[in-house]
Amino acid sequence: MEPEIFSFATYSSLTLSASLYRATDNLKNETILYFHGGGLIWGDRDDLPAAYVNSFLNAGYNLLTVDYPLAPETTLPDIYSCVVDAVKWFTGHSDTVLHLPTNNYSLFGRSAGAYLALLVGSDLNIEKKPNKIISFYGYSSIQEPFYLLPSKHYQTYPSMPKSLIDQLIQPKPLAKGTLETRYAIYLYARQTGRWLDLLLPDKKNQNQFSLTDEELTALPPVFIAQSRTDQDVPFQQGENLSKKIPDSKFSIIENANHNFDGDPKNEEALAVYQEVIEWLSL
Repeated sequence: MEPEIFSFATYSSLTLSASLYRATDNLKNETILYFHGGGLIWGDRDDLPAAYVNSFLNAGYNLLTVDYPLAPETTLPDIYSCVVDAVKWFTGHSDTVLHLPTNNYSLFGRSAGAYLALLVGSDLNIEKKPNKIISFYGYSSIQEPFYLLPSKHYQTYPSMPKSLIDQLIQPKPLAKGTLETRYAIYLYARQTGRWLDLLLPDKKNQNQFSLTDEELTALPPVFIAQSRTDQDVPFQQGENLSKKIPDSKFSIIENANHNFDGDPKNEEALAVYQEVIEWLSL
């Protein structure tokens, strides 16, 4: 199914867009707002395989996938501001622009996108709150050792020289970054422990971008899914979220990579999406 494309904001010279996939049967009159992963450095809004898109549509949920500008060309405060703009645009224009019967929504993110979804879910400046949040292999803080220290896992990859990274960084903001052109930047960030330096050169407001235990407690219901053998975001992150968020469901995948749902033909991954659909309807 081809989505409808809408522009919701302009950041610097960059037009930020959203793709709306409309449900046509069994309507729940709710929209899932999706934020892609990629360490905030790579990826794009339409990275969700068709099998998963269809699982939401067949269950009666609309799906809206949204752009956000990528680091390091854009720093975290502006990235997050654009994500908030997307949510406010949806809630304020769902009837007049999108022609939807309600502005009810839940949030879904994978990896860094789940991090953004959790931040939005706790943001007191967003008047219309999400009903629920779906966090696939996400995290709630930028102050965790796994991102602040060099990663032993990523140090097993070929070393990325800073001279190459400097060549890959673009002069203008961008919202789409392919694996081929951007993954080296992420590898460099994880190999050197400099991920946060690329995202947030000015650290004085870093506490604004990590959720406290009190903020986690106040979140709406959260569905958490993660592999026990995740080599990117430690499994402990999912465990901690499940313990600290009172209304949470934790789906644990055994012996899979970080993005356990990377293969849409994987029966275990499809089963987790079915779990999500059932949980949404509760």
